[in-house]
Parts: sequence; C-alpha cells; structure tokens
Amino acid sequence: MKQNTSTTGSTVKARREQAAYRRYVVRQLGPQQVGGIYRCGYWNDVYEVLAIRTESPWQISVRTLGETRIRTHCTAWDERRDRVLAEPGAAALTFWAEHTLAAPAASGALLEQRHVLDEAAHPATVAAFSELARTAQIS
Repeated sequence: MKQNTSTTGSTVKARREQAAYRRYVVRQLGPQQVGGIYRCGYWNDVYEVLAIRTESPWQISVRTLGETRIRTHCTAWDERRDRVLAEPGAAALTFWAEHTLAAPAASGALLEQRHVLDEAAHPATVAAFSELARTAQIS
C-alpha cells in the first residue's frame, strides 16, 4: 500500500516541532518543580512554585513566601542568578517553616502562617484552650 507522503511528512514535522517545544520549556524552567522553593536573583524574592503549565504558551505560578498573592509568568530560569533553596517535599516544608518564623512579620498572611505553625508546635495548649472555650461556651 502506498502512503500519502504529504500527510506522513506533515505528521513527522508536527512531532518534531512538539519535541522541540518540550525541550524549549525544559530549558526555560530549569530545575524548578511544583512544591520547590527558589530565590529569584533579579528581585531577591524567595518563592514557592505552585503550578507549571507546559502547553503553549508555557507558564509558571508562584507565591512569594509570606504573601498570599499568586503570580503567573513565563520568565526563564537564570542559571547565573536564580537559586534552588529547597526541593519539593520535607526539605521545602522545613525551609518554609524556618523562613516564616524568621522573617519580619510585615503582612497579615505571614502572621496567620506563624499562628498555624504555633498551633502545630503546641497541640496540648491548643486543645486546652479549645476545651476552655467549649466549657465556657465561647465561640
């Protein structure tokens, strides 16, 4: 059976273009992964990666630690200036907690995050206050 060379050629070309685009996105993202914490060398911002979209146009959603605002952009990783601070997982959680406790409390979001960390660190005290509020019928 004879193949239609124009269809086969366009399919091969489309696959090559898709593969080239995937390689381009990987280069743009650098080592960034969802859940990791990084420092932007340009803004000197410490941020957490929340989402990565690889379809065209690629984009990355980040949140500066201690803030609630989420930013989406397509700025490439700069190997000379940007830094990996913590890989996704336990290291990122530890880094986030240490950063939250050490940073000056300049925003309501940071104060709220500190409160959550304080409750996690002192469950018996939180339980005692909860019980006191229940018995005193404080809501």
